[in-house]
Amino acid sequence: MARLRLRTQLLIATLVIICALLGSLLLIVRHTVRSEIDDGVRQSTNDSLRAFENVQQERELQLSRTAAMLAELPPLKALMTTEHALTIQDASEPLWKLAGSQLFLLAGTDGHVLGFHGTSPRWKTAVAELNLARSLEQGEDATWWYGAGQLYRVFLRPITSGTDSERRQLGILAVGYQIDANVAEQLALVAGGPIALTTGDKIIASTLSPADQAELEQLIPKRFGAGAASGELILGNQQYQTASVVIHSGPPASVKCYVLMSLQPTNAYLQRLNRMIFLLGISAVALAALLLSFVAQTITHPLDNLVSGVRALAMGNYTYSITPRGSSEVAELGEAFSKMRGELLAYQQRRFATERIAAVGRAANSISHDLRHYLAAVVANAEFLYEAEKLKLNRDEIYEEIKTASEQMVDLLDSLRELAREENSIAPIPASLNQTIRRAVDAVRTRPELRNLEISISTAGDMDGVFDPKKIERAFFNLVLNACEATVPSQGYVRIEISSSGESFEVHVADNGTGVPPAIAATLFDPFVSLGKPNGTGLGLAIVTKIVQDHGGSVTLEKTSESGTIFLVKLPRAARVESVAAQAVVS
Repeated sequence: MARLRLRTQLLIATLVIICALLGSLLLIVRHTVRSEIDDGVRQSTNDSLRAFENVQQERELQLSRTAAMLAELPPLKALMTTEHALTIQDASEPLWKLAGSQLFLLAGTDGHVLGFHGTSPRWKTAVAELNLARSLEQGEDATWWYGAGQLYRVFLRPITSGTDSERRQLGILAVGYQIDANVAEQLALVAGGPIALTTGDKIIASTLSPADQAELEQLIPKRFGAGAASGELILGNQQYQTASVVIHSGPPASVKCYVLMSLQPTNAYLQRLNRMIFLLGISAVALAALLLSFVAQTITHPLDNLVSGVRALAMGNYTYSITPRGSSEVAELGEAFSKMRGELLAYQQRRFATERIAAVGRAANSISHDLRHYLAAVVANAEFLYEAEKLKLNRDEIYEEIKTASEQMVDLLDSLRELAREENSIAPIPASLNQTIRRAVDAVRTRPELRNLEISISTAGDMDGVFDPKKIERAFFNLVLNACEATVPSQGYVRIEISSSGESFEVHVADNGTGVPPAIAATLFDPFVSLGKPNGTGLGLAIVTKIVQDHGGSVTLEKTSESGTIFLVKLPRAARVESVAAQAVVS
């Protein structure tokens, strides 16, 4: 994975910090605003509940006063003295209409109902009598009556006659109103939102639609079953903040009122706030990125200049100059680098000169040693030839040894002449490039230290051509030997890929060695150029270049790095046949 530049790292790190701080700040602002909105909704809901309670108290006070006024009417007292149920039932209807209530009841002192009027056909005298008996038993004057799925708020007043000292009770008066949709709508006007009145978990009146009412009835046990007084819930596609108040907690049934405040305006405001926060955040990050990019470029530009100098030095360019600038630390580092580059350049020049002289010395020593060896063989065999009859030796064998030593001396001298002469010295004949390179590889493998090295050859296309197989074999022997010596014997490998087209051959020789040192990359194919090889003469690649060029081809260093080197040899399929033939005709 590629390393990020210092400027990029600085920019990314700063942007991450800015995004984190800005995001945290915006989240805190959003949370604070949301908390304030939630508090406002809860406060509005609580205000609605208090307004509902005040209206409820006013309504109950009005009904209580109505009941007290009716209980004191002389016609009602006179009617109760008859104690005749049918008479009381018929004669009490005008009084019921006068009261304006939804429930009107007259009963004797024993609790027996003598007259009953109501707006709901579901309520019968028996249901009212049961609720009256319970209220008398509890001694209530304001109570809740529940039956047949309907709830009433009822006020009881005794009907008496006579003075305080001789007062006697004639009966009981009960007036009340039903808790129904009309009541809920009146309360909703005060509360400012939908209302739902429940007994237990059953809704007895609400201003909601039937579908929302059914859904709320299912949610009440789940959301408010554990005594929760408020919370958020969703009905249909609307979200509400819900608060509840207990209107009555005793028998016959607990009565609770739920006030629902729509959160749609609040959510719309929060959505606008979220968009604004998002746009502000993006704008702030973009502006910060531009500013930081400029600042980072200003800070890191001197370092980029220094990095360019280091890269040039790594490629062997010792003339690339840098101007130390920037902060004092960076400027000091640039000056130190310039001084180090100068010292390395001087050292490389001294080392190159030393290596060149050493290579010339090794080449002279090697040539001298080989010539002495061949001359010694010639002299010794000449003496044997002189005394062959006396020593009874085979003259033909001695002659062959003298001839072999002479040919080896000639080959050695020809190698030197290859580098000195400018004209062609090749004898092209039809041959197979694949077989020629394989003979060169076999010759390299004869060396004991290279026998276990992996050398592979792959071919593609027609391998037949016209070239000097002996010279080409020598060229690839030197090239493959050079590649093998650049690797580690226990882990090294050499790959040879041969391909042909209509008019030419291409040969890639690749190894996994340490690469060509930058100091000699530019003069790699010159004679006596060697670096790091204890016994190198610097003639191997020079001879390769001469032979390949004589065939009309080229050899180049295609790629080199710390992981290996690749040489590319290009040869024409027919190597200067016309030129050679022309020379033969002239001679």
